[in-house]
Amino acid sequence: MNSKKLLYTLLLGATLTSCTEVEICERNHPHAGDVNFTYTWNKPEDKPKRMGVLCYRVVGQWKEIAEVNTDDLTLRLIGKTTITPENRPNENPDEGDNTGGDNTGGNTDATGPTETENEESVKRQVLLAYADEPAEPTEPTEPTEPTEPTEPGTGTTPPPFTPTINIPRGYYKFATFPLDNPAIDYSELEQFMEKDANKYPLQNVGLSYKVYDIKDPKLNKPLAWQDFNPYAKYIQPDVEPLYYDSTTVQQVRADRQTTFEFKPKILSQNIDINFNIVKNTDEVQFKVTEVWAEISGVPIYIKMNTGYLDITKTSKMLFKTDIKPSNPDDNGNDTNENKRIACHGNINVTGVVNVQRGYGETLADVRKKIYGPGIMQVVIYTEVYNPKTGHTFPQKWQGIINLYNTLNQAKLMKTTSDNKYVYRNGEHGAINISAEILLDGKTVGNIDKGGDALDRWIQTDSDINIDI
Repeated sequence: MNSKKLLYTLLLGATLTSCTEVEICERNHPHAGDVNFTYTWNKPEDKPKRMGVLCYRVVGQWKEIAEVNTDDLTLRLIGKTTITPENRPNENPDEGDNTGGDNTGGNTDATGPTETENEESVKRQVLLAYADEPAEPTEPTEPTEPTEPTEPGTGTTPPPFTPTINIPRGYYKFATFPLDNPAIDYSELEQFMEKDANKYPLQNVGLSYKVYDIKDPKLNKPLAWQDFNPYAKYIQPDVEPLYYDSTTVQQVRADRQTTFEFKPKILSQNIDINFNIVKNTDEVQFKVTEVWAEISGVPIYIKMNTGYLDITKTSKMLFKTDIKPSNPDDNGNDTNENKRIACHGNINVTGVVNVQRGYGETLADVRKKIYGPGIMQVVIYTEVYNPKTGHTFPQKWQGIINLYNTLNQAKLMKTTSDNKYVYRNGEHGAINISAEILLDGKTVGNIDKGGDALDRWIQTDSDINIDI
C-alpha cells in the first residue's frame, strides 16, 4: 500500500469514527468552530481587495462562501446567491438597485452526517476531495447572523466583516479565489452552492473566463477583420490576474479557533510575443501604421478543486503590438525607406496551448493546420504610395501562422499525467517567432530560412489589389 492510499485509509477511518460522534452529539446541540484565514502574497501590491473562500465540508456535506477583506483579513459569510457582482448586496442600501440575495448559504443543515449516510458515500467524498490536491493550510474564525433576503431591486445591508466566521465542525476543503472579477463567469460555482453534492460534486466545478463574439460591443477591442480561425470566441484583452489557492482536507474542531493559511498564486501568465516584418519596397513604397494580432489556444476553464486548466476549453485574445522600425522618423514611426520592423505584444492570459494532434494525423498534418488552438493571426495596416496619383491610400494585409514548433520551444505550460489538464510553467513566458513576415506591398510572404522546424506565415486576406 503506497503512502497516499495509506493516508486515504487513515483519514477514512478517522472520518467514519468521528461521524458516529457527530451524529449522536449534533442531534441535540450542534457544535461549530471559529475559523479565519491568512494570506501570503507573492506581490502584495497586486493583491485583490476582496477574496472569496469556498468552505466545503466533504463529509456531512455543508458549503458556504466567505468574503475576505485582504487588507485587514476580516471576513463574513455572503451566501450562495451573492458571488457575482450583480448579485452582491450593497454596502449602503441607499445606493440603488441591488438584489440582497440569500445570505443563509447553501446547505444550512449543520447536523453532520445522518444515520442513513453509508460508508461508500463517505469514502467517495473523502477520496474525491483529496484528488490532485495543491497547497497546505492552518486554521480559521467566526460568522455573523445572516440578513434576511429582500425583494430584487430593494438592496440590503450585508453582514459586517468580523475577525472570524463560525462554521459547523468537520473535515473541510477550502479554496480561495477573487470576487468581483468582471472577466470571470462564476455560474458553475453558483450551481454547486445551489445543488446537492451527489448531483453536482466539487470535482465538476470550475471558474471560466467570459467569452465574446468578435462583433460584440462588450469586447473591449473589436477589430474589423475576417476571422480565418473561428473555432472559438474571444476573451477580453488585458484581463485581471486570477489568484487561486486551495487546501488539502482539513479539520475544523468545535469550541476553538483555527487559522488556515493561503498562499495565492496567479494562474495567469504574462507573455511577450515577438516577431518581425521585413519590407520590400523595390516596387511599391509603403509604411506600416499598426499591427494587430490574435492568439488562440488560451485555456479559459479552471478546475475549482485543483487549480488546473482544462486543455479542451480554449479561447482567443486580440492584442495590439508595439512596432519599432529599424529606421524610424523623428516620431518613431515607420517610413517608406525603412526595411525592417520589430513587433512586440504583451498579454496576460492563463497560457497558450498548442494545436492538438487528431486521430490518424501525422506530425506533418498537424503543422499544416490553421484552425484551432496554437494559431496566430495578424492584421497589418499600411499606407501605400501610388505613383500614378501621387497620393497614399490605406491597405490592410492579413496573415496566419501555426505556432506548433514555436510553442513547443516556448514551454509555457506543463501537462498533467493524464494529458487532460495543464498548468503554467512560471509567471512569465515568451513566444519568439523565428519566421519573419515578408511584405512587399502586394503579398504577405516568408523569409524562407529552410527546415521543417520553422513555422510559416500564410497570407489570408488583402482588402485592396494594387495595380502598379
